[in-house]
Amino acid sequence: MEKLIRKYYLSSFYVMTFLFSILLLTLHFVFRAAGDYSVSFTQLSPAFAVAALALLLKDKPIIKDIRDHFRVDKAAVKWLMPAIAVPALGIIVSSFIMTYYEVAFVAWKGDALFYLLNFVAILIGCAAEEIGWRGFLLPNLQQKYTPFSSSIIVGILWGVWHVNFTGGLLGFILYTFTIIEMSILMTWLYNKSAGNLVLMTVWHFTFNVTSHFFLWDRFTLQLFAVESVVFGILCLFLFVSERNTYFFKSKKGSIKA
Repeated sequence: MEKLIRKYYLSSFYVMTFLFSILLLTLHFVFRAAGDYSVSFTQLSPAFAVAALALLLKDKPIIKDIRDHFRVDKAAVKWLMPAIAVPALGIIVSSFIMTYYEVAFVAWKGDALFYLLNFVAILIGCAAEEIGWRGFLLPNLQQKYTPFSSSIIVGILWGVWHVNFTGGLLGFILYTFTIIEMSILMTWLYNKSAGNLVLMTVWHFTFNVTSHFFLWDRFTLQLFAVESVVFGILCLFLFVSERNTYFFKSKKGSIKA
């Protein structure tokens, strides 16, 4: 078993992530009220998969390497605003476009305790996901591929893992495409910040929270189409500014966590 896992290292991580997702999904049938507070047990599955790999392979450095990248340093301070502003901008612009096309805004209502519990749940879920997607998967891919190619692979795997068929097959495709675009932007920031996972968690948290505030009850096929265009435009700016850098052309400079 250990030899097989080592041979198919990243595939093993992804399969384990799906298996843990299935197991954790059952908790939502037991704790039905959890969803009212943005608790997503399945978000824990990427972190559980990494922990399982470290345990099965008796490889403690896997955990240490990821833990070391959850840090508040100069890079975190320098890139904090982009980590907040870029995803928030994408969501807010998408919200305005939806309103323009007469898709009514629905307020995400609650008292102070409601928001506090939701924020905590979202933060934990985002951090757990980032342990897997950009704490483990991305740096391992960047040892072989360019950051851009690695971001595409992570985006596809990350998007498919959500199994979001809101809007049918086309909705699944558009949603996954948006996740790929998100992955490209996040990989750029990941490398700019020397693999800072605090920033990745902040980005993910900002995206989820602003989605709750500006796009609550508006998750439709139309929204996925709008988001794919909006985040595609943000990616276009990245392509233009980074076209001659290591991000596209070579592995040199990529982060190996």
